[in-house]
Amino acid sequence: MATFEGNPANLQTNLNIDDFQLQLSNLIKDGYTNSQLLSWLHENGVYTSDRTLKRRLQTWGVPRRHTEVDLNSGDLADELAERVNYLFHHTLLSDSQIAIKIAEEDGLQSSANQIQKIRLLFGWHRQNVTAAQSITHQQLTQQQVGQLVNGEGRSFGRRWAITYLRRRGHRARRLDVAEALKLFDPEGVARRVPGLRKRRLENYITAGPDHLWCLDGHDKLAQYGFEIYAAIDAYSRKIIWFYCGSSNRTQLSVLNQYLRAVKARGKCPSFIRTDKGTETILLADAHFSLYIEAALLENWPDEEYATLRINDCYLYGPSTRNVRIEGLWRQQRYTTTGPWISYFKLLSLRGLFEQTDVDKVVLLFVFMPIIRSELRTFVDTHNAHPIRAQPKRAHHVAGIPDELYSDPSRQCGFSPNPEVLADWESQVAHYGESL
Repeated sequence: MATFEGNPANLQTNLNIDDFQLQLSNLIKDGYTNSQLLSWLHENGVYTSDRTLKRRLQTWGVPRRHTEVDLNSGDLADELAERVNYLFHHTLLSDSQIAIKIAEEDGLQSSANQIQKIRLLFGWHRQNVTAAQSITHQQLTQQQVGQLVNGEGRSFGRRWAITYLRRRGHRARRLDVAEALKLFDPEGVARRVPGLRKRRLENYITAGPDHLWCLDGHDKLAQYGFEIYAAIDAYSRKIIWFYCGSSNRTQLSVLNQYLRAVKARGKCPSFIRTDKGTETILLADAHFSLYIEAALLENWPDEEYATLRINDCYLYGPSTRNVRIEGLWRQQRYTTTGPWISYFKLLSLRGLFEQTDVDKVVLLFVFMPIIRSELRTFVDTHNAHPIRAQPKRAHHVAGIPDELYSDPSRQCGFSPNPEVLADWESQVAHYGESL
């Protein structure tokens, strides 16, 4: 199975990292980071690891120049401090991870020690240093958790609540959050006590981001008029898109969601996996046509091109085996939609809702904005929530979905042909407009 990465004109099987010594040396002088160098090598058909790259640079006598920002240098020091302030208070990154992220995104070289100096200079501690500060912080956490469980995160557990608060600038301690949840949501805490679980699929392996997108619809609220459809990257578990509307099961709607995601990212996945529903027919057709165009760009031999089939880029299977998206629905139900399902069932049992168009329109008008707001919070928190390490699972990938998805060393997928993409977009340009 061929993949479509980088410039096809540069793809040669006999190239290795030593063939690019001069170019890499010049790129380092221009300020390229190791991650950027690896991406550049991938585009030129050379696949290597960060460790090998570092060894080669040392052998060639081209050491990485780590010129740290002088904390007394004025504007640069202020810019570095602002970035540290944001990343420390809004992410779960360590000091070394903060330094790496700032170097990659802002080009400001720093170290974990320097990040720590900046934190301590401004009093940004990872732990409260006095008893009074600890009590004040605990009270603030209780206040914010109280607002959370009465709003968008009414079903969030401890780990999700910590991520939610961190994204909004509050560094909550695990014990404080756990105690606050026991105080404000004792029933939810009891409901989340671990019980018997189905055995996990041990050897779920994907090559990297955009190798496989898993798509499916969530039907638990469909009888009340709410339709949900989503796509998740199988490697990073990042939610690619999340749709909540009144009609997701039409072919045009699902196709439109896919085209918007591809255009926004400038990348198609190597594979898509769905069940064999009628709503995915146009989606499969569009993805296969983009795949064929990518194959033409690579100038495949005629005999290889002639054997292309849709299962070279599109996988059909039952929803029960589409484990990544099914896992997402499970998380969504426990953290977001579960209470709504129970509430709407209660309305039906008490005769306050019937399966009529009028009742559905009323329900959509009243509750759609609320549910959409909660689902946006769910997606934002999910993509920033750290996936814990599991040493007993050999191929488990731990980390933060947003960070895993942007890993430059394992990028997969292929670039869509702009003309073909525009042609497909023109077919759904007026979808949803009033007649």
